[in-house]
Amino acid sequence: MKFLFRLRAARLLGPVVLAILPGARMLAAADTPAPTYSALSDALLERAEKEVARIQALVEQGTLPKSQLEEAKLRLADAQDDAVLARTLYGQVRVQDLTSEQAGAMIAAAQRRVDREAKIVAERRTLLDNGILAKSEFAAFQNELDSRQRILDLAKNRLQLLEELRQMALEEQRLERAARMNAADLKDVMIRYDGNGTFDLKQLPSISSDFEKHFHHALPVSAIGETALHRSLGLDHRNRVDVALNPDQAEGLWLRQLLERLHVPYLAFRSAVTGAATAPHIHIGTGSSRLKLAQR
Repeated sequence: MKFLFRLRAARLLGPVVLAILPGARMLAAADTPAPTYSALSDALLERAEKEVARIQALVEQGTLPKSQLEEAKLRLADAQDDAVLARTLYGQVRVQDLTSEQAGAMIAAAQRRVDREAKIVAERRTLLDNGILAKSEFAAFQNELDSRQRILDLAKNRLQLLEELRQMALEEQRLERAARMNAADLKDVMIRYDGNGTFDLKQLPSISSDFEKHFHHALPVSAIGETALHRSLGLDHRNRVDVALNPDQAEGLWLRQLLERLHVPYLAFRSAVTGAATAPHIHIGTGSSRLKLAQR
């Protein structure tokens, strides 16, 4: 589970990670660059809208059957949902910058596309079983359904990562409150290193590069700087970075040692607070000024 979280974090954060973390790659749903895909999606949506209007006029004139209008409306619905996915799944928005409304729209759009194609596949299977449709023709519909299911799975993966990031941020909030009440109880949960008291995101590329040279894979960053997620929780995450590493395992220990050599402040969360379903992680940068924890 922890490995999968780190893999999702490295792959799904989006273009900011690609820009400042050498070696990071986002798991793309399509080979088309995001801006191009978005423009193409908008163009296809406009085209589908015009096609519905054109066919509707011909149906009203009695030139075309209503069945063609229904098919055109299905294509329009597909185009509308694809436009939603272009903005939320294929686009350049980082996972942690998705609002709950956008995330919900993303899942709903991907699910509707699967449901529509599943209905078509069921109808075509009947034709196949009756010998009316060739297997090669049926395969095209099944492949389309499989493709849409993979996109739905990717959307669900993105939503799960967003929820994990939200839980991680909430855990930090809970620790702040607990620290003000009884810091002694937190010694086994969180490590605080103050360093020189400052951290700038411009330092991250160098830290990431050193990590990648040592471990031969990208630093599994899960949140960079201020995000929509942190703003929604009332948290100031400017010049702060969350890394999905266990601070007591080899990679986490190495990162902590590097940060201390650089005098970079951090908070290392060894485990979740009771009742919180979050993974251990390292928060690079200063914590809340209200935290009253035992110094490392």
